[in-house]
Amino acid sequence: MIYLQVAGQTFGIQTTKQEAMFRRMARNYGPFMTTGDTPPAPLLFTADIDRPVPPLRGEPLRVFDYALTEDSARLSIYREGYILAVTHAASGKTFSMAYPLRREGTEASRFPADLTIQGIAPPGHILDHLLVFALSVAGIDRGVLLIHASTVVCRERAVMFLAESGTGKSTHSRMWLEHIAGTALLNDDAPAVVLSPDGSARVYGTPWSGKTPCYRAESYPLAALVRIRRAHSNRAARQHTLQAFGALLPSCLPTFQQDEPMLDKLCNTLSPLLAATPVFLLDCLPDADAARVCCKAVFGDL
Repeated sequence: MIYLQVAGQTFGIQTTKQEAMFRRMARNYGPFMTTGDTPPAPLLFTADIDRPVPPLRGEPLRVFDYALTEDSARLSIYREGYILAVTHAASGKTFSMAYPLRREGTEASRFPADLTIQGIAPPGHILDHLLVFALSVAGIDRGVLLIHASTVVCRERAVMFLAESGTGKSTHSRMWLEHIAGTALLNDDAPAVVLSPDGSARVYGTPWSGKTPCYRAESYPLAALVRIRRAHSNRAARQHTLQAFGALLPSCLPTFQQDEPMLDKLCNTLSPLLAATPVFLLDCLPDADAARVCCKAVFGDL
């Protein structure tokens, strides 16, 4: 069994091809990964990746098709769970994972997947996509959220930058790294936020960092969320609760927002997070002054 510890949660990957998968995953999963007969902590879920994906009962309530870079993905929503399938454009192979919803009193969730039985090695970005959804489904009841953001650490606290792909998250992080002393990058694509019962939150590095190889098994208290918007000058404004909700929701998993029960859980998790965490809208240029304006808004000084 391969064990991964991400965002304070432990999950397993069951496969007869353990050594090959361990080597294949080492680049981005290495800091989070161990092997052995005994898990280092109770398992949140196990991905059994050597199995044909069985159908879930009944007809799907909804089917959601979307693009995953060059590949195509389909989420089938059932009353008792989900099936996520990604068709790899280069090979024509379709890789799937089933996510039956865990019931009260049952053991850790087991998600069957056909990743190793397609005749080719599972493409890394497809494995990543299926595991991000797995952690999201299994972790939502524990206050775990995967958020599309670039995240820096400054003064031992995390600042998350939110924006649509290609509109400046990574650029703004780079401005902090270059112009705000003591800043480090935690994750550049999909950090995890874990909410405590009191509403406070910690941000965790994950194995999923987009095009930037930054895989840090570290966590820090969340200082602020910053929604970035391109503009002709630099200005940061704190958002009230409704504005903050609108700023954060688009950066949560769009697949969650296709299923009403999961959307309810997502909103119930976001509400205490936004009550305890400042959210800013940053109108900005891609320059050093934008980083200084943002840092002063978040921390009160430079």
